[in-house]
Amino acid sequence: MGPVTIAAIDALLPQTQCGKCGHPGCRPYAEGMAAGEAINKCPPGGQLTVQALARLLQRPMQPLEQTEVPPQIAFIREAECIGCTKCIQACPVDAIVGAAKLMHTVIRDECTGCELCVAPCPVDCIDIRPLNPSEASAQRERADQFRRRYEARQARLARDEARRNAERTRRRPSIAAVAPVVGEDDTHKRLKIEAAMAKVVLGKAEKQYAQHQTAELRQQVETLRLAAEQAQRALDAVAQAQVRLPTAADEAAALKQAKIQLAMRRAELAKAERTGADALRLDALRSAVAEAEQHLTGGTGRVESAAAPGGSATLRALKSELAYARAALKQLERRQPHDEAALAAARLRLTEAQRQLDDQSAP
Repeated sequence: MGPVTIAAIDALLPQTQCGKCGHPGCRPYAEGMAAGEAINKCPPGGQLTVQALARLLQRPMQPLEQTEVPPQIAFIREAECIGCTKCIQACPVDAIVGAAKLMHTVIRDECTGCELCVAPCPVDCIDIRPLNPSEASAQRERADQFRRRYEARQARLARDEARRNAERTRRRPSIAAVAPVVGEDDTHKRLKIEAAMAKVVLGKAEKQYAQHQTAELRQQVETLRLAAEQAQRALDAVAQAQVRLPTAADEAAALKQAKIQLAMRRAELAKAERTGADALRLDALRSAVAEAEQHLTGGTGRVESAAAPGGSATLRALKSELAYARAALKQLERRQPHDEAALAAARLRLTEAQRQLDDQSAP
């Protein structure tokens, strides 16, 4: 069936552009009927439209699939309007005017009564009002006007989208212009991103396991933890290959970052303990705290070695280790039930820290 027949079918529709037929507008529904779709899906057109379509397409009459919708119009209770513009965006024929955070209103002679503006309104300030017979007749006579406004809106939306795409293309630099020379720095950046992504995926899996506690999720967590560790080892290997002699500023920045990381790990552990996380999650967080403590102790020793002469830096580092060992042991002793293996390891750490400090302090 050619385009003239499609236009003829479209001419019989009320042009409300309401979508109740399952199509985004009257023209698409006309194309569907030309391809064999049922002719009884237009509630605003009613049974009279079905009869006209049956005569035009030489098909048998069918009862209207949905309840008939009489001619109607939208009305905005302007005193309640908050100016969100959602109804403006929904209107298929641009029959609503207004601006953001300002009152909106319906252009009465342009409204098709499609009801599409009602659902998006967050304050429910839009009413759909029936028209009297004379107003209903006048609305039906404006079908061609509604069609033109719908087509004009569709064309405007297409132009806007084309302009946005052109702007995105203009702002996006070409691949040749930005492609870097692949080298050590690029490898380090790539591995850093991969390690960060692996940690993020692992964190999400751990949260899922904490909620559902299934064997499959536990296995997934273990697999992702191994992947994250491998990614971190690869990153560390590249970082060590690119190592340079650190300056005092580098050491100070590293110490600051280590303190921040330790504080964050401790906060995560405390939150997990308060919320009753499972043992697997708590063990992982305790390991992260211990690793951060060890990292901070090493960082403190490096900074002090750059700032203090002789054995004073070593002495301070040993004192810090002793303090951390005591704190870790006290924390484990307060936790119920006791983890005997962790307590034994913590006591051994404390004993060794005390021994090393005594040896360093001895004349």
